[in-house]
Amino acid sequence: MAETSPDCFLILLPGGRVARVPIAVLERYADPEAKLQHGPEEHADDVVAHSMTIDAATGASVWHTEWELGQCDYTDESGFPRNAYAWHRHPLGTEYTEIYQK
Repeated sequence: MAETSPDCFLILLPGGRVARVPIAVLERYADPEAKLQHGPEEHADDVVAHSMTIDAATGASVWHTEWELGQCDYTDESGFPRNAYAWHRHPLGTEYTEIYQK
């Protein structure tokens, strides 16, 4: 039986939901300048804190400010430190972490 549906990617969404997105839709949003901070190539020799990479030009830490799925450390509503694999960002470009909550 020939497959009639387009190639789709399953993408984990906040709240445990899953989106089935055709590759043609994703390709429209491809950004040649974008770089994942939690991608496997970034932490092959992981000796830095999670969620940041080192800028090769300056040697400074770089924190992602857009929502990304990955390991992160944050402080919960009760003031306790937590570690999670979650959609999160560092909106101030610092260690401060926001967890995406729907």
